[in-house]
Amino acid sequence: MNRIYDFYARDLLTPAEAAAHAGVSVSTIRQWVHRGLLEHAIPSEGRGVPALFNRPDLDEVKRVLAERAAEQAA
Repeated sequence: MNRIYDFYARDLLTPAEAAAHAGVSVSTIRQWVHRGLLEHAIPSEGRGVPALFNRPDLDEVKRVLAERAAEQAA
């Protein structure tokens, strides 16, 4: 999915920060990426340079997953 939008420095999070923001583990963040639920805002540029995630994208994934859980519970 190609999206064009502005990134704000305050919204760019490392995987550990993204996990803390979402209330999940770093491995869950990796699973969301693997499953196509979340994309890197800025990909890693090599060893020691983590990919960054956009805070609004994390909020959207949490919203979608909450909606799915509510639908399954109903």
